[in-house]
Amino acid sequence: MAAEWVVRLESGELTEQERNCLACWLEESPLHRLALRDARAAWARMDGLRLSPGALALDLVPPPRAAAGRRIYAAGWPAARGAVAACLALALWCGLSFWLDGRPLAVLTADYRTGTGELRDVALADGSRVHLGPDSAVTVRYSATARRVELLAGLAHFTVAPMGAGEDRPFVVAAANGTARALGTRFSVRHLPHSIEVSVAEHDVEVALERSGSGPSRVVLPAGRSVRYSADGLAPGRAVDTAQAMAWREGRLVFNHVPLAEVVAELNRYRRGRIVIADGVLATRAVSGVFHAADPDGALVTIGQVLNLHSTSIPSLLTVLY
Repeated sequence: MAAEWVVRLESGELTEQERNCLACWLEESPLHRLALRDARAAWARMDGLRLSPGALALDLVPPPRAAAGRRIYAAGWPAARGAVAACLALALWCGLSFWLDGRPLAVLTADYRTGTGELRDVALADGSRVHLGPDSAVTVRYSATARRVELLAGLAHFTVAPMGAGEDRPFVVAAANGTARALGTRFSVRHLPHSIEVSVAEHDVEVALERSGSGPSRVVLPAGRSVRYSADGLAPGRAVDTAQAMAWREGRLVFNHVPLAEVVAELNRYRRGRIVIADGVLATRAVSGVFHAADPDGALVTIGQVLNLHSTSIPSLLTVLY
């Protein structure tokens, strides 16, 4: 995402709406500001490549023209093949800085983290447990007044030691611009490409926004429900199959009419190198299926065949879908 914003900024063609979207994205997390800073520095170092991309340009197909209703995805993308090559090179450069170990460098300061394809079960001081998905990270900040965990990246399932019997501190999970406060015992929090998702497996969870757009800023979710939130606010809640939502703990990836962008974000947690979608319209294509988490490349091949995708790869570093 940082690489995409740099390309748009350097094009000099951002609309007022896009500038507002950039400001919101930067406010969501300090990691976003760090990523944009380093991506801009990488772009500045690549002037020579932008002017003369060489053989890199031969394997790339420029993204399609932006339709009026899709401007938020495609505005500012260079039309020339050499400029598209520079976009790929920029993504690769950022990949070397942020993605080779599967997570942003700032996440290395987390209290607990997992690598690519790794699962981890963490016991906290109060008896609560955090089940970390791959490429995930949390910090734990227990105080006299609250048991607070921040999900910095990835996904985690929480089994919370209940209040009572000497424990009167609420258990709160923070992610981006919101929090999930346990009113029961089991729930999951997940970073998606443009939002946070909270899913409840047992009892209730209160989801509250620290800052948001218009609309409600708080909701109480019962078991079997989930909600997503972002800088734009809370989306409507929906029913969720808790067994399906937790399939990743059993080595299965289950997608039911899920946008390709979210599927790619999930596959990126299980493989070295990054998958990038070169077209915003393509990112919205729906994917359904059950795949083995141990074989993300096989899943990518199958999805590519079903959706008739094309790809260009730099092995173990970058795969561009178009």
